[in-house]
Amino acid sequence: MRRLILFAVLCIAVAAHAADRQTRGLLARAWPDAPFASIDTLGSGVGMVFTPDLSVPGNCRFYQSLGFACFESADWATILNGIESYNAAHPGAPIRTLVLETHGTNGNGLKVQASKKAKADRSYISVGGLQERLEDDGVRTIVLSACNSRRLLRAEIYRNLDPNPGDKLFLPPTCGIFGASGDFNPRRSRVTIVTAVDSHIEATLVGSVRELDAATRRGIEKSAKEHGIKLPKQFAVSEMLIRMLVRDDDLQLRAGASPVEFSEVMSTPTTSEELFQRFRTYLKNVTARSELKVTAASPSAVRTASTD
Repeated sequence: MRRLILFAVLCIAVAAHAADRQTRGLLARAWPDAPFASIDTLGSGVGMVFTPDLSVPGNCRFYQSLGFACFESADWATILNGIESYNAAHPGAPIRTLVLETHGTNGNGLKVQASKKAKADRSYISVGGLQERLEDDGVRTIVLSACNSRRLLRAEIYRNLDPNPGDKLFLPPTCGIFGASGDFNPRRSRVTIVTAVDSHIEATLVGSVRELDAATRRGIEKSAKEHGIKLPKQFAVSEMLIRMLVRDDDLQLRAGASPVEFSEVMSTPTTSEELFQRFRTYLKNVTARSELKVTAASPSAVRTASTD
């Protein structure tokens, strides 16, 4: 009996190690420079997409100050056109990875909306529709930070969504439903879709810029000024984005197959607060590293080093 238990434990350990290795591989591909970036280039090569009702006023300006490209709209056509225009205008530093801070609609469609009101601006898109459209724009990895996101990979809705799924969250598509063309083959796509392993409710946290370390604020304010934008008072950040940034050991990512089960599991308030504090500390450390680089590269530092 003890041998059987030991064998089961070993199998679980091997599976966990393989899962960790796959997560590290996906992160290295999607966001290879994140651990080494400066505060103003943290999001280089990465684009953020926010649904307006999970955002705060001026949210995109916060991310732009960190070097991200950022898009916020209740109309997928506007978002897709914005990504295409951005990459065309930045051939030397295009968006390669796109992080979607949108609704998953219980796994029935990627939804962006102005509010929950029935007549509010709102649109949906399928995973296949995203892949087909964004591949030609140069995007290579799409991270779905949405509730029950792996359910969006189900074969029956992968290319085109069911417009009548019978879900109370699938509100009227006042700005349309977007899908893939009839000849789209996801197996030939160069765009990788990345999701969390488990089905769960993805939490988005709201923080104040004043909560950040003083040095971090100065660094972000300087970057905002250089970009000609006004830094907002607040910002929205998902737990998944934080976990990706800090390389959280509990983060498990996958590309490929999807479960069909729906889950209402979500982080506890304590876990959410701990993650937010880790985000603050991460930005603080990035800022400190940036300042050390500037100090080391200054003429006085060079002169001091040469006289030792």
